[in-house]
Amino acid sequence: MPIQVSVFQLPSGARAVRADCTGTISHEEAAAWMSQGDPGGPFHGIPVLALTLQLDGVTPGARGVFARRRDLTDRDPWTAVVITNPIIRVTSNFVMRVARTKKQRLFATEQEAVLWLDERIREDAARAARL
Repeated sequence: MPIQVSVFQLPSGARAVRADCTGTISHEEAAAWMSQGDPGGPFHGIPVLALTLQLDGVTPGARGVFARRRDLTDRDPWTAVVITNPIIRVTSNFVMRVARTKKQRLFATEQEAVLWLDERIREDAARAARL
């Protein structure tokens, strides 16, 4: 399975999803992963850390699935993606532009990605406390 999923805690104590991506992601695997974050899915609304350190590629069908995903509401999760492969980084940047994602960002290291996710969660909690 190219996307192995686990749950972990951010430094603030908030739960987050870790997706370790390996091999080549197909259309079916991308669709299955994305459905887990849909309303009613086990990871709906939970921040995501996606690690692509061992990812070889993403099929055109999978890219289409990821590109159709849009940040439609403020309830969509923050997503930090760690990409070291320059070809996959270019492709991911393109997909993010097409999808107009506002709550997703690319990183070179896992540490940077986790800190960014944690900051976003803390900011959201502070904003909610003011309301």
